[in-house]
Amino acid sequence: MMNSEQKHTDFSLYTFEEFLQNDFFISSMNHPTEETQKFWDEFEQMNPSNIDEYIAAKRYLEVFSKEKEEVLSNEETDDLWTRIQATNINKEKAKRKNYFLIGLSSAASVAILVGCFFLLKSYSSVLDPDIATFAVNTKADLPLTEETLLILAEDNVVSLKEKETEITYDSVEIKTNQESIQKEKSAAYNQLVIPRGKRSVLTFADGSKVWVNAGTRVIYPVEFEKDKREIYVDGEIYIEVTRDENRPFYVRTKDMNVRVLGTKFNVTAYESEAIRSVVLAQGCVQVETARTPKAILAPNQMFSSADGKENISQVDVEQAISWINGLYCFQSADLGIVLQRLSTYYGVNVEFDPALSKIKCSGKIDLKDSFETVINGLTFVAPISYAYDEQYKTYRVVKK
Repeated sequence: MMNSEQKHTDFSLYTFEEFLQNDFFISSMNHPTEETQKFWDEFEQMNPSNIDEYIAAKRYLEVFSKEKEEVLSNEETDDLWTRIQATNINKEKAKRKNYFLIGLSSAASVAILVGCFFLLKSYSSVLDPDIATFAVNTKADLPLTEETLLILAEDNVVSLKEKETEITYDSVEIKTNQESIQKEKSAAYNQLVIPRGKRSVLTFADGSKVWVNAGTRVIYPVEFEKDKREIYVDGEIYIEVTRDENRPFYVRTKDMNVRVLGTKFNVTAYESEAIRSVVLAQGCVQVETARTPKAILAPNQMFSSADGKENISQVDVEQAISWINGLYCFQSADLGIVLQRLSTYYGVNVEFDPALSKIKCSGKIDLKDSFETVINGLTFVAPISYAYDEQYKTYRVVKK
């Protein structure tokens, strides 16, 4: 039975670390009852602001828990502790990393070592989390610099200055516009961070090719597993997946997952925006969300999620993926969304009156044109005007 204190604890304020220090949370995850299952199901349905922290803590327990009723012996715990410490010393002798041990209550089934919210953040190969957990706990703002970042390891970050970069992985090395890097110098997970105003093309060792749009972060393993291939996306990509019957390909995002064998499709899932979508160009994909456990798309269909509503509709695929050819096409789109996307595509600051989001517009913009040319053009087709704030380096757009 849950006691009164547990029922009235405001878990919506908890951080990742606090969840993992709470006996009730640990116990109910490892030994769920009908009552505790209902409690956490209702918590998830509320979709609190810290849902990412909750999911990360939940997955952390799933990843690092052993079989039911099995408890790590003192010798096993000591050995695990020693290996983690040794790895940290070898990786970064100049920094001292303090770890604390979370001892689970007698009701819990495992003992877990957690490192000041850094164990999941680190690139340690001792205890690799799943890709979604890794993505949540290594999330960082897009770089303030104008350079694309290829993060190969904690102490190995490659900066790429080109507006459009190409990165290719093969069986032994990673090739960029500038250099070739041995895979052995890379951690388990790599990250490609594209700032505003830039794009990239990423090719994996299996032949799958990804076009990565501006303002996007992609996380992926340096080597795909034997039974699956998966990446995590915060932003927009178009991907052509090399078919492999034995290894399905998963694209994971904050709110939805896409499963395929071999196909071509576009995923838009900027975590800073409310709209999510998957557009299928070729083949077949399966989309999963909390509300839609299994949505199957056929070519020229789009799965979209916005304002709590999800649906499947027919679309013009060429228009949806036009950005990979340097065009931005939109049909009956909110002007606010268009301005937000242009801000991301061009790498400029744009502020606008929220009322503009109620204006619908359609058009095709050549992204090779300057932002000044584009915004000037919009003033002729929409009831807007703009001014550039030199002090704050910001375009301010208002309704006429």
